[in-house]
Amino acid sequence: DLAAHSSEDAFEKINAAFDDPAPEVRSAAARALFDFQEDRAAAFTRALRDAPVDRRARIGAAIAESGLADQAINNLTGESRDRTYDAFSLLFLMSKSGELNPLMRAIEEHPSTDARLAVIKLLALSGQPEVLPAFRRMAVRGALPPDVRSAVMEAIYQISGQTTGEDQPTN
Repeated sequence: DLAAHSSEDAFEKINAAFDDPAPEVRSAAARALFDFQEDRAAAFTRALRDAPVDRRARIGAAIAESGLADQAINNLTGESRDRTYDAFSLLFLMSKSGELNPLMRAIEEHPSTDARLAVIKLLALSGQPEVLPAFRRMAVRGALPPDVRSAVMEAIYQISGQTTGEDQPTN
């Protein structure tokens, strides 16, 4: 119900709920924050920016546990630009919080190749070296379709270049 109030006090109460020991409460907080304002990414960005490291991890986990991550993955390839933007933003923020499991699972198992490729692109753009071990494991296994495996290989190259400075422009 707090999401309907859109006040500073409501935001603070929703944000504090991420510290609750019950996963159900944290999931409800994620859904409330999702509905808090029209610009969903802005609400999560603010919550993550202002949070200590341990709360950031709980926010990311709550996004995954609440079902918002799965919903966002399904919206990555939808018809609505607004929904696609919201989905991309939410998943990017979740990945930056360190919650990568739903994204890795989507790459390996999602029925839509387009959704798989969108998740790979999102993770490549995040530039997080933490995804490299999982991407390397995926690249050597034979379970991925060839175009998905190729995208994973390109993401490995892109992220590796970002972390080592290899992608510097040449004259």
